[in-house]
Amino acid sequence: MISSYRLGDLVLLDLSENEQNEIITEHPNSIGSKYILEKKNNNCLNNIDLITKIVMENIEKNMEFLPKNITESTLIHLRLGDVVAGNEWHEKIKRPLDVNYIKSLVADDRNPKYVIGKCFFAKPSSKNYEECIRLSNEYLHNVVNELQAEHFDSGNPDIDLCCAVKSKIFIQGRGFFSKLIIEIRKKLNLKSIETTVCDEISISNDTETNCKNVDKNYTPVHVHVPVPVPHLKRRKRKRKWN
Repeated sequence: MISSYRLGDLVLLDLSENEQNEIITEHPNSIGSKYILEKKNNNCLNNIDLITKIVMENIEKNMEFLPKNITESTLIHLRLGDVVAGNEWHEKIKRPLDVNYIKSLVADDRNPKYVIGKCFFAKPSSKNYEECIRLSNEYLHNVVNELQAEHFDSGNPDIDLCCAVKSKIFIQGRGFFSKLIIEIRKKLNLKSIETTVCDEISISNDTETNCKNVDKNYTPVHVHVPVPVPHLKRRKRKRKWN
């Protein structure tokens, strides 16, 4: 029920040494474990550069586990579990996006659609597990039906991450796992739709204060569109004759 695998927190925030050791012990061959070990060997490596490299290596090794049409599809991430009905402040600020709001984001989208997301609980989570699971399943069912999408359930967060990075368009959900996907896709110059307010703000030192001050009814949308790389013309050098 409780998972130590908090990949978004690991890369974008700062997990303690004990929390990192838990990931290495409990998820030894994971993207997170590789990230921790490589970061320890060279702490000067940029977080996003490093995780992007590791993810791209994993994509190459695991393409057979991804939907065959994923590069032509829109993928929506749903943060499920404790955030759906938990009572802690860090859960309340990550309540799921309204189904109708998600529908509006894909109103003109004709791509095949996939949804990723499963119930997640960590040590700081509220203990009303049954309620959170029941409401999460209802929410997931509603989103899949309303979007006429398919729930891609790999059972593996690393495969889900690879799937999200490989998709044509990614729509962000709540939480730092989704934020991490956005940052990787920005690095790769891929199109994404950002929907989360607090996750970006809460990276600052006073996480709880900043998140509590965010207007929970305000949901901005930012579309990251790939920027074409200009082709530079090479200047011809005049040869000097002796």
